Amino acid sequence: METHAKEKKLLLPFFLITFGIAWGVPGLLLLLSSYLGFSISLAEGAPLSFLYVWAPAISAFTVILVRTGWRGLIRYLKKILTISGHWGWYLLLLVFFPMVSLVSSLLSGLTGGPGFVAPQISASAFLLAILYTGIYGPFEELGWRGFALPLLQRRYGGLTAAVILGFIWALWHVPAFFLPTIMTGAMEGGALIVLLRFFIGTIVTSVFITVLYNGTGGCVLAAFLYHWIMNLPYPWEARSGISLMQDIVSMVLLSILLLSSLRKKYLSKDNLATAVISDI
Repeated sequence: METHAKEKKLLLPFFLITFGIAWGVPGLLLLLSSYLGFSISLAEGAPLSFLYVWAPAISAFTVILVRTGWRGLIRYLKKILTISGHWGWYLLLLVFFPMVSLVSSLLSGLTGGPGFVAPQISASAFLLAILYTGIYGPFEELGWRGFALPLLQRRYGGLTAAVILGFIWALWHVPAFFLPTIMTGAMEGGALIVLLRFFIGTIVTSVFITVLYNGTGGCVLAAFLYHWIMNLPYPWEARSGISLMQDIVSMVLLSILLLSSLRKKYLSKDNLATAVISDI
């Protein structure tokens, strides 16, 4: 009970600060803009959009700083930059999501949807996209997987923690569907269906990243790299928004994952990475 109380004292402020920054600050500014006549933007690349996507990391840093001081925060920053785990995980990391994207594009085209197209982007433009993507969404992982996941795994175990965090992660994204952001185009086709697919897909992704995180011994950098690779605008994709075929492929792969030895080994009690830093 005492351990659970400690986790609650850490997780509750983390989630409150994360949602307060991501939902509260833009919401307040949008409200003020309607009364005072100025305009703000949450479009990808706008300063406020960075505040939104960096909110989990800012929250984790804040809670760690308050709890352990500057030395604790420095230890956490060192952990973020530490590579651990077998090299095979990183090879899988570099292959997995590009493969899912490629297979999804091919299958989507075969079933009459927007599918595979020959790459129409220059190498330099794709490199620029890679670098830009690396300073955007992946920073979420410094909070979601680096801070919240290990604490949730202490209390609920691997699979349950992954599902809980996946649901919260999806919920955190919801306002981005209804405001002028990069995700607005995904609302085509009906809000309820799109959001349902998004929640399922995000929970699936959360399970994948949890297996990766535990498999690499709690490597935050591995989760960061996965998110980075996941967000890349692959040049063979001819689609906008969220791909139904990609959700289907991900669900099939998740089913294989849960029926394989990976589930028993990397979502079981004996192999969970539950440390944020030494004294948290």
